[in-house]
Amino acid sequence: MSEHEMIKLVFGIFLLLGGFVLIFLSFTLFYKYLIQDKRCNKKTKGIVTGYTMARYGSKGSGVHLPIVNYWVDGKEYQVKGPIFKAYIVKNVTTPFHKNELEVEADEKQRLIIKRHTNTFVGIYKNPMEELYPLNSEIDVFYDPHRPKFSYVERYCDQKWVFWLTFLCGIGTWVIDLLIQILL
Repeated sequence: MSEHEMIKLVFGIFLLLGGFVLIFLSFTLFYKYLIQDKRCNKKTKGIVTGYTMARYGSKGSGVHLPIVNYWVDGKEYQVKGPIFKAYIVKNVTTPFHKNELEVEADEKQRLIIKRHTNTFVGIYKNPMEELYPLNSEIDVFYDPHRPKFSYVERYCDQKWVFWLTFLCGIGTWVIDLLIQILL
C-alpha cells in the first residue's frame, strides 16, 4: 500500500467517524426539537424554583434560565425555560445613571433587554428574574406518555439545530465518499 493510499484511508476513516458522530449527536441531543411541539400537548402549572448556573444567549446578556418544577400524576419533574430564539441586549452606560433594567419578550420569540447602568457601580441582574420571579407560576407543556419531556410557556422552534447537525454529518460522508472515489 502506497503512502498516498494510506493517507487517503486514514483520512477517510476520520471523516466516516466524524459524520457518524454528527448524526449520532443530531438524534440524541436535537431530535426532540422535531417532535416536541406535537407530543407536548398537555398543560400544567409549574413553579419557578431557581435559575440555571450557566448563562444563555450572547456573552453580555447575562440570562440565566428559570428552573421550573411541575407535577404530573403526583410525580415531580423539572425543566429549564422558557427558551428564546435570540437575546438582544441594549446597554446604556453613564457615570451618574441609576441602575435600571427593562425586559420584554416579543412575538418573534426574542428577549429584549434594555440596561441602564452606572459606570462607577454597575450591577447586572438576571433579566429573567424580572419576567419570572421566584415562586411564580408558569405554564408547562408536557408529553402525557413521557411527562419528563416538556417545555415552558411556548414552543421555541429550533428544528434547524437538528437539520444542521444531521445534514453536516451526511455532507461529511458524501465528501468522504467523493475523496475515496475520485482521488
